[in-house]
Amino acid sequence: MRIVLGFDGSEAAQVALEFILHRAWPPATQVAVVGAVPPVVDWDVMAPASAGMSAVAGVQDLTARADDAASALVLRGLEASADVAIGDPADRIADRAERTFADLIVVGNRRRGAFASAVFGSVAAHLVDHAPCPVLVARSAMVSRMLVAADGTPSSRDIPPLLDSWGPGFRGLPVEVLSVAVRDDPITPWVAGIERQEDLAEHERIAASVAAELAALGWSAVPLARFGVPDRVIVDAAEECRADLIVTGSRGIGTIQRLVAGSVAHDVLLHTRSSVLVMRGHVWAKLHHPARVGAPALA
Repeated sequence: MRIVLGFDGSEAAQVALEFILHRAWPPATQVAVVGAVPPVVDWDVMAPASAGMSAVAGVQDLTARADDAASALVLRGLEASADVAIGDPADRIADRAERTFADLIVVGNRRRGAFASAVFGSVAAHLVDHAPCPVLVARSAMVSRMLVAADGTPSSRDIPPLLDSWGPGFRGLPVEVLSVAVRDDPITPWVAGIERQEDLAEHERIAASVAAELAALGWSAVPLARFGVPDRVIVDAAEECRADLIVTGSRGIGTIQRLVAGSVAHDVLLHTRSSVLVMRGHVWAKLHHPARVGAPALA
């Protein structure tokens, strides 16, 4: 298995590192500790040379921290290497994952508040929307309970076999499988009290199917189906069942559509206190694609 750990030396990055260290991964798992220092502009003196020296110093400092993180991973029996350079952090992480056929990206998340994140974005939010593979945003090193949000799309149907393929790290956890019935037109205001029972029945079937598949793979899974706005229902359900990891698919909503309808995964990340694992695209088919044989190592 190939993992890319986005690392900036912060407390949030340390949580992401600890998340990996506390899981049991498949044999020969490789972890690339990837960091980036954004180019620096010294607005006081407007001296490009001074700004360049500052960026180089930042790379040197982050490289030392990333090397320490890689050493900690090696001590836990994982193959690990560090790669730090000047550039945009989200772009470098995504590019590394794309070039090395990574199976998972793990990052921390600095909680700056909903308004700040909505306006300025964040590395985690950018990756949830654009990464080439699943993204796990770690807000705690430990996981005791999972909420799996299933909507019947390919990415959510991939959740059980993909979790199973990642080894024992997530096995044995109690799981609630939630499917949310929502109006087809996201622009139409929600009309309280109008519930289309055929939709609810369909989502009950979706939740039951995913729960049964997880149960067959060794999880204790309970299906749930509810009406409402998906991201709100998912966040509320996670709090109710005390899930510290939310697992959801991603429909790959484009930028214009997301501005209108919103990305469920993006909005869940924005409002929950739990860690979030977003399954990007047709990840299960991609994981076993013949082209992956002999792919370049992360190290």
